[in-house]
Amino acid sequence: MREIVKLIVVLTAFCVCSAFSLAFVKEATKEKIEYQKLKILVAPAVKAVFPSYDNDPILERVKVKLSEKEVINVFPAKKAGSLIGIAYEGIGSGHGGAVEVLVGIDLNGKILGIKVVKHGETPGIGTKAVESQEFLNQFKGKGVGSKLTVGGDIVAVSGATETSAAITEAVRKAIEIFPKLKEEVRG
Repeated sequence: MREIVKLIVVLTAFCVCSAFSLAFVKEATKEKIEYQKLKILVAPAVKAVFPSYDNDPILERVKVKLSEKEVINVFPAKKAGSLIGIAYEGIGSGHGGAVEVLVGIDLNGKILGIKVVKHGETPGIGTKAVESQEFLNQFKGKGVGSKLTVGGDIVAVSGATETSAAITEAVRKAIEIFPKLKEEVRG
């Protein structure tokens, strides 16, 4: 009986030490893992929405709290140490779920470019809008205060109207929060 109790105590101590070690390693590597994920998934989109910059927007990202539950990553683009614009995601509702669009905006509130980073749209149909550079280029030069409506100042991709509307919604939501994000990043 004494041997069993001793075995239980030793195994419990081993499990507790292992759990604390794993928790410590997870916490210690959390930032590096997040950076690597963003570097792989978001960095190409940041390059697509900004014409040029000389910093690492992923490394210098700023987390801005929009509400109790919503925190957004803002990627500042700088040239010679001066902020030239920010990039962040807007989300629209598409046929296959959320459509996440990275929007690059200069300090005057003008869109420099957009890139769809995640979607669940139907291949060959909804993806027409996601892949159409002609469609995506319509947003360049638009800015804060633009209405951005499909059928108004944005022409939808034929056969992908719902996805076109979702992308437009995502960009519209992004430019609506631009003034708040700009002030937070400038700090």
